[in-house]
Amino acid sequence: MKDLVRALKVSDIVLFNIVAIVGIRWISLAAATGPSSISLWILALVLFFIPQAIAVIYLSRKYPVEGGVYEWAKIEFGDFHGFVAGWCYWANNLVYYPSLLISVAAIAAFILPGTSGLASNKLFIGSISLVVLWIAIGFNVVGVKVGKWVQNVGAIGTFIPILLIAGLAGVILFLGRSETHFTLANILPSRVDYGTLSFWSSMCFALAGFELAAVMSDEIVDSGRTISRAAYISGIGIVLVYLIGTVSLLVGLSSKDVNLVTGLVQSIQELQAKVGVGGLANVSAFLITLAGIGGAGAWLAGSARILFVTGIDNYLPKSFGKIHPKWKTPHVAIIFQGLIATLFLIMSFVGATAEQAYLVLVDATIIVYFIPYVYIFLAATRAFIRESKEEGKGRQRLKISAAVVGEFTTVAAIVLALFPPEAGGNPMLFFVKTLGGSIVFVLVGVLIFWNSTRKRMRSAVAS
Repeated sequence: MKDLVRALKVSDIVLFNIVAIVGIRWISLAAATGPSSISLWILALVLFFIPQAIAVIYLSRKYPVEGGVYEWAKIEFGDFHGFVAGWCYWANNLVYYPSLLISVAAIAAFILPGTSGLASNKLFIGSISLVVLWIAIGFNVVGVKVGKWVQNVGAIGTFIPILLIAGLAGVILFLGRSETHFTLANILPSRVDYGTLSFWSSMCFALAGFELAAVMSDEIVDSGRTISRAAYISGIGIVLVYLIGTVSLLVGLSSKDVNLVTGLVQSIQELQAKVGVGGLANVSAFLITLAGIGGAGAWLAGSARILFVTGIDNYLPKSFGKIHPKWKTPHVAIIFQGLIATLFLIMSFVGATAEQAYLVLVDATIIVYFIPYVYIFLAATRAFIRESKEEGKGRQRLKISAAVVGEFTTVAAIVLALFPPEAGGNPMLFFVKTLGGSIVFVLVGVLIFWNSTRKRMRSAVAS
């Protein structure tokens, strides 16, 4: 789109991918599971992360247009499927922001000495979450030349705490004071049951997000080539952060003592005490907070572009398709995204009824989250098969196999999400709530598409 500014280069997309995909809380979750999470990370890498990268690299080269998954599904399967893919991609982020922002705010409580108790204070968490959200919105509205620095700084804020904890863990290992002893026996899962599979599917989607940069293709210099090169570089960094972070955290704490929200900062506190230094946990909390701002900014920027392109296509109000005359950004879509995220964030805090409603929405978006990935792998598979017929099989077999494996993993994750082990005493109620809520989310998108299509047909007939 000619009015958008192409300001994002390879280094920007590398850092964008890292801050968007790496979630510090996933490291805590993996460490809480114990050493067996290491082999599960590797399995998720093989069965989801690499297939995802292959599919996204190919589709972003073949269709280097603003809108990413929305356009890919539309081109391969038609307007309806494109809208459903884009709608689900946008809708699942409505609940993702609050969960991300809340975890960031909890870690921010550790920035100053003696303030860690604020991590359980709802007023503090809510206030910090809103401040972080609107900082990210502000930077994204004023343009990608400025907004990209939020993601860039955020990625640096992801790496430095990992380097700190890795250094401290190395000293502790040298001194022989590790809380966890790693052996081949405990690195491999002791049993493969439903709980292990469910946790593994969560780890797969901790590695999701390569497609996010492609949503902003018209704002990337030589987008097809840039996204491809950035995927290779950032992919290595992402895997190292997750593996090194998990191992280092387990050196500092036994798995049963890991806090799922503040585990990394907590581990740095323990490690620095053993080594005899201070202040590193506070610095790390500050850097992780910056990483959270970058992550929120990345997902906000990407999902707002879905509103932008659907506004241009007249499925949503035309105002979403407007570009700011000075900053050359889809400012209306970004600000609207921020307002909706604010509403969902408030719902997660204010009153028991609102909080319960928010939790229902969390459950409902579990399946909605996976639907765009179904389209990504299906689109890639279809395109690979078409190319194999046109140009001969050769390497296409490997690509087709990777896309099919990614598709299978995605479908398996959807099934596992319907019956998570933490559903407790009434799994059928959880199943009905999750599946029913997901269907409602999708139906809302279908109704919007149907209504806008009907209006366009009427306008065409009238003219």
